[in-house]
Amino acid sequence: MRSENTQETLQQAEADNAGLPPSTGWHNIFSALRNPNYRYFYSGQTISLIGTWTRTAALGWVTFQFTHSEFLLGLVFMLNSLPIFLFAVYAGSLADRIPKIRIFTLTSWFSMLSSLTLAVMLFRGPVHIAYLMTFSALWGLSIAFEMPSRQSLMVELVGKKDLVNAIALNSAMVNSTRVIGPAIGGLLLASFGAAWCFLLDAMSYLAVLFALHKIQLPAAHYAPKKIRADWKYILEGFKYLKTNFIIAQAVTLLFIMGLGGWAYQSQLSAFAVTQLHMDAQGYGWLLALNGLGACTAALFVAARGSRIVRVKTLYTGAGIYGAFIILFGFMHQPVGAAFLLFFAGFGIILFFSIGNSIIQTQAPDHLRGRLMGIWALVFGGSMPIGSFWMGVIAQRVGSGRALQAGGLFCALGAFTVYFLGRKNQS
Repeated sequence: MRSENTQETLQQAEADNAGLPPSTGWHNIFSALRNPNYRYFYSGQTISLIGTWTRTAALGWVTFQFTHSEFLLGLVFMLNSLPIFLFAVYAGSLADRIPKIRIFTLTSWFSMLSSLTLAVMLFRGPVHIAYLMTFSALWGLSIAFEMPSRQSLMVELVGKKDLVNAIALNSAMVNSTRVIGPAIGGLLLASFGAAWCFLLDAMSYLAVLFALHKIQLPAAHYAPKKIRADWKYILEGFKYLKTNFIIAQAVTLLFIMGLGGWAYQSQLSAFAVTQLHMDAQGYGWLLALNGLGACTAALFVAARGSRIVRVKTLYTGAGIYGAFIILFGFMHQPVGAAFLLFFAGFGIILFFSIGNSIIQTQAPDHLRGRLMGIWALVFGGSMPIGSFWMGVIAQRVGSGRALQAGGLFCALGAFTVYFLGRKNQS
């Protein structure tokens, strides 16, 4: 018989050993911002993400306006996700060998120049769909290398004591800018045209580059690592998953939630029109309530700190999302639907914030980049697949049933992983 300690006890012991605080409260909800390095990082990222979401809104609009093809629209966004699937693991190995802040700086320059180039082209007139596909893939390539470095850099910015708080605040930032960015994008598109959206995105990277310039890290961060980057080294993170059941559970659940959970956003617009009979303004309010629920979850994790970083909370988040999105699929009344979508957003961001925190707090320092590369691979690879199969179901039986199928898939998948985990521990 193995040890009878629960997974949650193991997680708490690991947190204690890592020097994490025993408890936090709402008055410490922004504790990570006490660190000057993280304040620079947070401010720069907030401005940059507003630009990124503005760019995303403009990219979809321009693509459809130029092509009037749903297929090409889907292809453009698929090309944005493909580099993450192809290169995330290798990018994670780079983050363990090369100073992360240098990788982050290079990807920021790369994205800024890509957006600036497309903006100039659009100022000159309409562009061919091939250029939109190319730039979408270039942004995806930048994200593939930036994501593991940015995520694994967090612990060097704030230390392990404030790591959970920093991750949660980062999640709140992503979800708040997800509401602000498209709103700005819509105004710019209507008033000035798409070129200004891409120009705004390019200019927003100046905030990131300034922040990275101001961040002061110890000399050890920049010390060269003489490591042979062969396949054994690159894939060492997968080998580590066999020895750490807690991280393995988090990654498995992430794949399940990516397939059936995160893809729910691809069907919200169709659901709002066909089942809730909402116009564009109503759809905007629906997305705002969803984003508010997501931000609430992120701030909840920030307030609770390391005490809530347990495998049990992963299952709680998956269960909340599954239950409320299934109920949401039955709705025909906008107010009730928005209420349910608030809690669905809360559940799924609770899951993602805790999952990220578990990997970051459990990962050995020398493997953190490669494990975050696996996290990015699973996240980036599962979302397009989930969006595709949910779209196939929606085409046959409607978006409401597709959303319910996704919620049921998440609930059953989480239950299966939990059951197998209990069986392995017995």
